[in-house]
Amino acid sequence: MSDQAAPAPQQAPKKGLDKGTRLLVWTLGLGGMLVVAGGVGVALLLGDGDFGQPEGDSAWMKLKLGGSLPDGPMPGGLLVDPNDMPLTVHEVAAGLHKAAEDPEIEGMLIELDNLSVGFAGAQELHAGLTAFREAGKECKVWSKSYDNVNWLVASACDEVHIHPEGVPMVIGLSVSTTYYADLFAELGVSPDFERVGTYKSAIETYENTAPSEPTMEMYNALLDSLYAGFTETAAVGRGSTPQAVSALIMDPPVTAQNALDRGLIDAMTYRDDFFEAEGDPEELRKFKPYINKMRQGWTKGDKRVAVVHLQGNIIDGESTSGGFGSSTAIGDATVVPILNDLAEDDDVIAVVLRIDSPGGSALSSDVMWHAIEELDEKKPVIASMGGYAASGGYYIAMGTRHIVAQPGTLTGSIGVFGGKFALGGLFEKVGVSTWTSKRGDLAGLYNMTEPFTDPERAKIRIRIEAFYDAFVTKAADSRGMSWEELDAVAGGRVWTGEQGLEVGLVDELGGLERAIEVALEEAGVSDDEVIGREILPKQLTLIEALLEGMAGSQVQSTMEARDQAALEELMGPQLSEAIGWSQTLGQITENGGLVAMHPVILTVE
Repeated sequence: MSDQAAPAPQQAPKKGLDKGTRLLVWTLGLGGMLVVAGGVGVALLLGDGDFGQPEGDSAWMKLKLGGSLPDGPMPGGLLVDPNDMPLTVHEVAAGLHKAAEDPEIEGMLIELDNLSVGFAGAQELHAGLTAFREAGKECKVWSKSYDNVNWLVASACDEVHIHPEGVPMVIGLSVSTTYYADLFAELGVSPDFERVGTYKSAIETYENTAPSEPTMEMYNALLDSLYAGFTETAAVGRGSTPQAVSALIMDPPVTAQNALDRGLIDAMTYRDDFFEAEGDPEELRKFKPYINKMRQGWTKGDKRVAVVHLQGNIIDGESTSGGFGSSTAIGDATVVPILNDLAEDDDVIAVVLRIDSPGGSALSSDVMWHAIEELDEKKPVIASMGGYAASGGYYIAMGTRHIVAQPGTLTGSIGVFGGKFALGGLFEKVGVSTWTSKRGDLAGLYNMTEPFTDPERAKIRIRIEAFYDAFVTKAADSRGMSWEELDAVAGGRVWTGEQGLEVGLVDELGGLERAIEVALEEAGVSDDEVIGREILPKQLTLIEALLEGMAGSQVQSTMEARDQAALEELMGPQLSEAIGWSQTLGQITENGGLVAMHPVILTVE
């Protein structure tokens, strides 16, 4: 299972149908989908899911977690009820904390079904289960098999069950990335970039065949920190020691019986037996209706705290919500008006920014940073870091007054780069020629066929060094450090949240619930006040996401997502992802934009 992979890149715009034609196509397509989905929707609403079912009378609750669990709001199904929108990492964690304090709930039965979530998300879920267990309540978990992350989540429970023939694969962590220099040389593509920061290695994946010495140093330090956090977190839940957990990983059990004998799990159980152990499974309370009530409770109170989710690459222009197969992206043209509205809303007493982004456009990051600083002058703004808050993601966070991160968050990466892909060699190979006439010695600065000349490169250096100086200056001011002190932990270096706390880039470790607590403390809220919670952006149904797209860029993003899916089928996920990142860089840099983005496509397994 891949983990901590950077969010899918926002693709560069392509020429295609005009907006009016696309609208007609989508309208006709929507009509066809509704005909098909009408019957499907009825089947879903009358099916045996949690929707519309009674919660049950048992004091035990059941929770199933499987597949991808998003960090923030994502569009739901075509005909999904607003109360049955997809759960997020934070909502599950918040529900576990609420259940811990609920006198009607005595225990929790959990099924894990190939849960896909980053290490930071796993730590957030683990903390929720730990709070439930520390409240004196029982927690039992079952799965057909366990990988690293699923077992880490499960380790918070009193009992860990596995199918008798299940597969335990808790085998340790590895970091990998892919390099394409030889491929680009064969294609005749010349990556031509300048960077500031020894560790700002984003372009190495295109220019090198292996990581540089500083990059290998950084990777190993990251892996050491993640591994230590993994073993320490699991040891707490299992009542063991990090050394004992590490010993299990170094010689991992690979059968259910061996896992039981070695203490990796507590029981071998078939699924039906697991759920019947606490009485009639039909009487178990269901977690989803419980979350719906929690969501409704957030609407109470005359005052409220706003939680703004910022997910995906940072781009110039409008955000995208991830609807209809497109990727999520953070656009300054969308985010700044939201922040300005919150600044003027007297009923909003504090704001929490939930950031899950590897960065992107340096200019857009600065635009949002300025809006955040202005908002913080009127009311407290707190940052909560998800899996990533690196480079441009950190740039956004440093505009807040307090930063909360998970130990497994990847953050920092304070650096910048800029440049272009010179395609002259590729054009020659495929029989394409270009002709250019210019006025001005640097008019060809971003000519797509030729690498930079020395005078052009000198201008690029001036620009990126000026931006790096501004980045470090603003970060130092935010963290109460001198320029030199901040620069010593910058240079494009990526840190885990645990390391970030040690070097002064974050203020404390914890999840979104802790960040909300800090926001309320900063706002001076008393314990007896009822404060509501507003989640932004609004979670859209699929139809709402489609309609949003018709009014903006979402339809184009959907068409690009289809292209990306076809590319992945043709070339495989790794190569298509690399091409996607190349398009992202091209989009940002084509008009001289600078990039503040996490170094590489980094996979932790």
